Amino acid sequence: MSVHIAIDELADAAAGLLDSERARQVRAHARECAQCRQTSRALAEVTDLLATDPAPPMPPEIARRLDDVLAAESRQRAAGSRHSTAGSHSQTPHRVPGGPYVAPSLGSFGADLPRRRRSRLLLPALAACVAAGVVGFAGYFLSATAGLNEPTAVAPAVVSTQQLKSQADSLLENHDLSPHRFSQAWRCARDVTDGRITALTSAVVDGKPALLVYTRRDGVERVTVVTGCDSGRPSAGPSTTLSR
Repeated sequence: MSVHIAIDELADAAAGLLDSERARQVRAHARECAQCRQTSRALAEVTDLLATDPAPPMPPEIARRLDDVLAAESRQRAAGSRHSTAGSHSQTPHRVPGGPYVAPSLGSFGADLPRRRRSRLLLPALAACVAAGVVGFAGYFLSATAGLNEPTAVAPAVVSTQQLKSQADSLLENHDLSPHRFSQAWRCARDVTDGRITALTSAVVDGKPALLVYTRRDGVERVTVVTGCDSGRPSAGPSTTLSR
C-alpha cells in the first residue's frame, strides 16, 4: 500500500512553510503519487480562492471599540513608564498615579467572571471553535475531492440558449444553487471561465448535457454554458450577463 503524505503537511508545503529538505521530499513524492499530487493542487486552489474572496469590512462599532482599547492601553503604558522612571515600585501594576486603573474593554462578555477563570474558559472555547472549523473544512474538502460534492444530474434544468438570461435568472432566484467548490465540476468550470464561481448546476442546454456556471468579476455576474467536462475537453459556450 502506498504511504500518502498527511494533508496538513501538504498544506504546509503549499504555503511554503516546510524546510527546504522536507519540501523537496514532498515534491518528489507528489511527482510519483497521483492522489497526493491532486490534493496538493486542490490545496493551492484553496489559497487562490481565499486570496480572491474579499474580506468583509469590520463593523464601525467594533472598529471604534478597538481604537478606544488601543488608545487606552497606549496611555496606560506611557503612564506606567513615567511612574517607573520616577522610582515608584507599586505592587499593583495596573494602577496609575492618582487613582486605580480601569482596564479598557471591548464589551461586557464575561465581565462577571474572575480574570483567571475567564481565561481558563474562553481560551479552550476559542481553541475548540478553531479546531471545529478546521475539521469541518477538511471533511468538506475531502468529500469534494472524493466526488461526493458533484452537482446532481437526477433532474437537470432544461435550458434554451435563446432564453439563457431569463432562465438562468429564474434558476438562481428560485433554487439554492451551490458553487460545489473543489468538486470535479467546479475545477472543470474554472478551467474555461473567468471570475469567481458563485454557483453551478447540471443542465440540458439545447438538448445536450452541460453545466450552467455562474461567475462574478468586477461586480458583474454572468452565466456561461460549459460542456465537455465528462470527456476531459471542457469548453465554454454561450454566455450572458445576469440581471442581478
